[in-house]
Amino acid sequence: MSEEALPLAQEIVEALAKTLGDAIFATELAFCQGARRCDLWTISANSSAGFKARAYEVKISRADFRRDTAIKQREARLFSDQFFYVTPAGLIKPEEVPDWAGLIEYLDGTFKTIIHAPYRDKDAPTWELVVSLIRNSGNVNRDTDLLKLRVRAAERKIAHASRAIELRGIKAWEIGL
Repeated sequence: MSEEALPLAQEIVEALAKTLGDAIFATELAFCQGARRCDLWTISANSSAGFKARAYEVKISRADFRRDTAIKQREARLFSDQFFYVTPAGLIKPEEVPDWAGLIEYLDGTFKTIIHAPYRDKDAPTWELVVSLIRNSGNVNRDTDLLKLRVRAAERKIAHASRAIELRGIKAWEIGL
């Protein structure tokens, strides 16, 4: 993944997480001994709605999308009622989306559902999934992986600002950096 791609994927995941309401979510969730991970997985905390679960796979390049397969997404689909690809607007043509997936496009901080994902009955969770959820989720609506990504992004910005300040002849420590 290129240097520019990482912030875009992170931006999309963070923006998606903000739209979830009271759903419980985890990023980079491992379904099967860490072999396959889902970019964002959510489950409704509402029992009357059947604890609906959704898997979101962010794709920011056509090459990455073309490498994806139903086999790679098997676990995400097994433990979800719906599976969505989330991409920058116009990256994937609707006719390219598999019949088991939906498509959501991201543009200027907003999302638009292009193809609604079909509903399916999800499998009961395995102990591997339960452990992965406990390890990754933290509290409801709080995800430790997402927080780590934000910290790394902030550290990069601080380092860049420190270099820019020192190029102007000011010591970064003199102004608290």
